[in-house]
Amino acid sequence: MAKAHHQADSGSFLDGAGDATTRSGSEDESGLPSRDRDFSLDLLSLHFRDPEMEHKYSAANFADQIGLIRLSIVMGAVIFALYALLDPFVIPDITYEAWTIRFAIACPLLLGLVAISYIPGFNYRHQIVLALAMVIPGLAVVGMIALAAPPGSFFYYAGVLIILSYVNSLWRMHYYYSALMTGLTFVAYEFVVLFINPMPTTVFINNNAFLMFGIGTSIFVNYVQEHHLRRNFVEHELLRIEQTRSEVLLERSESANRAKNDFLAIMSHELRTPLNAIIGFSEIITNQMFGPVGQQKYADYAADIRSSGTHLLSIINDILDISKAESGKLELAEEPIDPVETLNRTMRMFRHRASEIGVNLSFRVRDEIPWLIADPRLFKQVVINLTSNALKFTPESGTVKVELGIDAVGDLSLTVADTGIGISASDIRRVFEPFVQVEGAMSRSHQGTGLGLPLVRKIMALHGGSVDLVSTVGEGTVVTATFPRSRFVEPGSSSEMRWRAG
Repeated sequence: MAKAHHQADSGSFLDGAGDATTRSGSEDESGLPSRDRDFSLDLLSLHFRDPEMEHKYSAANFADQIGLIRLSIVMGAVIFALYALLDPFVIPDITYEAWTIRFAIACPLLLGLVAISYIPGFNYRHQIVLALAMVIPGLAVVGMIALAAPPGSFFYYAGVLIILSYVNSLWRMHYYYSALMTGLTFVAYEFVVLFINPMPTTVFINNNAFLMFGIGTSIFVNYVQEHHLRRNFVEHELLRIEQTRSEVLLERSESANRAKNDFLAIMSHELRTPLNAIIGFSEIITNQMFGPVGQQKYADYAADIRSSGTHLLSIINDILDISKAESGKLELAEEPIDPVETLNRTMRMFRHRASEIGVNLSFRVRDEIPWLIADPRLFKQVVINLTSNALKFTPESGTVKVELGIDAVGDLSLTVADTGIGISASDIRRVFEPFVQVEGAMSRSHQGTGLGLPLVRKIMALHGGSVDLVSTVGEGTVVTATFPRSRFVEPGSSSEMRWRAG
């Protein structure tokens, strides 16, 4: 079993003395296309030991090579016919008999075999029929040698050699067919020159020496050629199996990802309802709307409950939005919005937090800002995520600057720059992956799910915009979210309003 496993993994060929255990079946225990197939060859016949694999190779190879086989047979017939030009000079005593053999017997038979190969249902199992094309011209030349007088009969062994070399080089069938037909032609030639039209011993030895060397070389070339074709087939099969496995694994991964997103969406909805109740009731207790609670600590605890509930609801909203975005279900509810007013309201949310942690937060409008066609909630989400990230990773006495302006190409850019801990160049791409948090001394001390920047990128992509991040460790980070000018409210529209930088 160890041998079979190693062999299947490497795609190597075992020698004739070896053996391999074949595990049939197209799938392994995990339901993936199995790699554990027997690709070993019998080196004498060049057959795969696995009958199913042999059938698959033979069918595929025949389909690939049948065109070349037909062309080779037709061209062989043409070449064989053209050699008739030599007959009057080499074997003038039987020129007409030779032409009869060429044009009335050999060439029609060769072309007839090509025609037979077009019959419906003709397949690799019928290759033996096409293999006759290997022996027909050879036997034709042997027939001419039997009829011709010396010295012409001495020279035409060269014709046999040319024919056998040709068929062994170009006939893309199982090599043993050509070896068998070559052997049959050689035996016929030997019979003729020994018993029917004998030749001198020296000529016999000379011709046979060249003939046997040529035959041996051509059969070896044919063997190597088929071995190479089968090796390529094995490599292609292994590649196909791995490709199929990859496609199955990709489909499973996508299915699992869809299931995850559906689960997150369902759970987010399920968690929102009780959280809204917790936040609402804790706010009532904190504000003592129905009278004093008696102990101030209870009100303080209720405030903590409300703060924690709000934070948890924010995380759940992020998870819901990112799962919707990844599954293609996050849709824009577009309407004209005033970017400046939206940022002003959002900045008021962060001023108290910035003051508590000792960070200087500023907001500036650089240019004349048009109204924008966008989803108000998601636009605000972009501002919140970028600003909260900047405040989270900026140490005390640091600075966070939020700017709104028109960039060099006329698009609307929202820039959030901080003097925080920064991000190394190797980690910049990773921070845009969901749930990824870059490990660092300061980042580990801050809360977060790693969804802020990935969600911003998804939102900007839905708006046809982009988000870019430039950072230096220890110096700070600049994040720019760009909305294309195609989303600007057209001049003269009823909802157009302009804000000018003051």
